[in-house]
Amino acid sequence: MHLPLRTAAGTPRASRLVSMSAIIAIGLAASACAQQDKDMSAVEPAVEQQTAAAAPAAPAHASLGEAVYQRACASCHDGGALQAPLYESLVKLSSDQIMSSLTTGVMASQALSLSLAEKEAVSLYISQTQSGEFEQIGLCADSRAYTPGQVDISDWGMGARNWRAVDEEQTSLNADNAASLELAWVFAFPQATRARVQPTLSDGVLFTAHQTGRIFALDAETGCTLWTVQTESEIRSPLIIGSDANGDADRLFFGDLSGNVHALDLATRERIWTIRADEHPQTTITGAMRYVDGRLYVPVSSQEVIAAMNGAYECCTFRGSVLALDAATGEQIWKTMTITEAPSPRGTNSAGATLHGPAGAPVWSTPTIDTDRGLLYVGTGENYSHPATAMSDAILAMDLDTGRIVWSYQATADDVWNAACPSGPNCPVDTGPDYDFGAPPVLVDLADGGSLLLAGQKSGDVYALDPDDGGKLVWQAKPGRGGIMGGVHWGMTTDGETLFVPISDLSVYPRDAHLPPQSGVHALEIDTGEPVWSTVLPNECGDVRWRCSPGVSAAATYAPGVILGGSLDGMLRAFSAETGDVLWSFNTNQTFEGVNGLEGEGGGIDSSGPVVSGRYVYATSGYDKFGQKGGNLLFAFRHSE
Repeated sequence: MHLPLRTAAGTPRASRLVSMSAIIAIGLAASACAQQDKDMSAVEPAVEQQTAAAAPAAPAHASLGEAVYQRACASCHDGGALQAPLYESLVKLSSDQIMSSLTTGVMASQALSLSLAEKEAVSLYISQTQSGEFEQIGLCADSRAYTPGQVDISDWGMGARNWRAVDEEQTSLNADNAASLELAWVFAFPQATRARVQPTLSDGVLFTAHQTGRIFALDAETGCTLWTVQTESEIRSPLIIGSDANGDADRLFFGDLSGNVHALDLATRERIWTIRADEHPQTTITGAMRYVDGRLYVPVSSQEVIAAMNGAYECCTFRGSVLALDAATGEQIWKTMTITEAPSPRGTNSAGATLHGPAGAPVWSTPTIDTDRGLLYVGTGENYSHPATAMSDAILAMDLDTGRIVWSYQATADDVWNAACPSGPNCPVDTGPDYDFGAPPVLVDLADGGSLLLAGQKSGDVYALDPDDGGKLVWQAKPGRGGIMGGVHWGMTTDGETLFVPISDLSVYPRDAHLPPQSGVHALEIDTGEPVWSTVLPNECGDVRWRCSPGVSAAATYAPGVILGGSLDGMLRAFSAETGDVLWSFNTNQTFEGVNGLEGEGGGIDSSGPVVSGRYVYATSGYDKFGQKGGNLLFAFRHSE
């Protein structure tokens, strides 16, 4: 399958609307949203900051649009559905974007009962943003084709072992000068409500992507736009930089919300190849891909966990997987499913829809590569439906050449959960806690010649596994309280001697409600798991409508002597790696004028982590899912000489 790309200047309006179809976060049936709103307190009784129930102020649109919104949308988007973006985020989308989502995008199934006139009316009612072409402003004076050069930061984990660390050769930032970080520039993504694509960097060019699937090549020192390319679907993870035989950057690899994997030639900005990761209609790519020795390793996840909220949906049939592709051609070398048994009918739910299983065990994060042992490591998520399987909520070791599962370690058994819980028709009986491994394992070497694989879980636990002994547990620590939105979410970091663990702890299960939240950053000894220091951040959210917390859900990053991490309240901080003291902080939750001439706003920081190179720190701000505060900014900070 070949899907054409068009550069910014040549993108027709019709194809741009198709590309916007994945723009709004997963929509849910109104009846299911109302039920979740009713029962959410049973799942999360001790949320650090509750979302207020205030109704949004209505913009000046037709009364029909307001009536449709109140009848079909409000129960989700006024805070009743954990996964749905708030109304305050939706108003920042254009009516074209909203209409596209309702007709051909992720909201199409939920909008089947609406007439065309009702869809148009509610799109106009919600939107407070003018539709139109992407303005070509903020272009660099020396706008040019990309010239291959040195790759600085090629991927999400900043190395195949997922340390998320840079050294003195890559950056001059350290504990002595971190306090001097100052804002260098801000880039505002147009008509966007989230900024979650962690940048990659090559020879002074920063690569990132917009919520609509538009790729941006920015000057890393000034933020001006060198060029853009429009793709068809939202890109949520980094643009992985590939290199030629000389080690120079020559292409970008990326996956999208629709489950496609692409290779883009940097010189021509043309698509080299496109493949679909899995034929399941709910397939998506969330975690970053891994490029090693001419191969591309692809983690495969799905949106079916959310689709299950619709009681009429026949839940569930998706199974997670990892693909190995030839990076030159996109040809599949191997594919390994995280559940070996194919799903089959398992009765019906209370709404009369057929139930299927086993299902789930998605792979949300980037693979970890162990070239010494010839292994690839990934973490998996929960099962979506019964029966439970042995490789959900687990760390899996796969043979790099064949994909064969060599060993597995299951941290939480019988975790069967989907977004219909706690009481929707598709919520499994004996519901599990939803304790995914959303963060990738981190591979470190020990002084005695051995190694450990360190894995953080949403339960708040960290596990050290022995890769030479079938994944045997060496030690276990619990720096976080855990919960659906608790514990370790997106990524830990290390200097090779100490493991630095960001903790969210936004929510809690009743069984852990007696434990205090540990939102912040914690340091553990790699050899033993013993605590070195813990920095629990104060909750200074105040009385806000959005779901605010000091939790560090986004991935953290290590620079010499410094830990960089952003939190759900919009704060970006630099911590001392030695003591955990806060050396520097910056509030991204403000309005800024972008270097591209657009006004933008920061919000919650989630998913992608800071990127450090030279004198600069790059970070995104704005995340409109889970009731958090949306935003559309990419920041660049620079320390003094």
